[in-house]
Amino acid sequence: MSRHHSRCEELVLSVLRSSGSLTIEQATAKLPELSWNELFHAVDALSRRGAIILRRSGFEYELRSCASRLEEQTI
Repeated sequence: MSRHHSRCEELVLSVLRSSGSLTIEQATAKLPELSWNELFHAVDALSRRGAIILRRSGFEYELRSCASRLEEQTI
């Protein structure tokens, strides 16, 4: 994985950890430094590795950090 892709993934994870869950559109607004393609690639890679959960909710897609999910289960 390139250094650039790692940085994009770190940004996505950071926003999700601080926000809990977000739609793709909300993540786009919170990460204006990433293009749509960069965000999509980071979300795809993180989802495939199990670092985040990508779930369809109606016409939107919701992103959630797996760390947030584990924290909720322990509370």
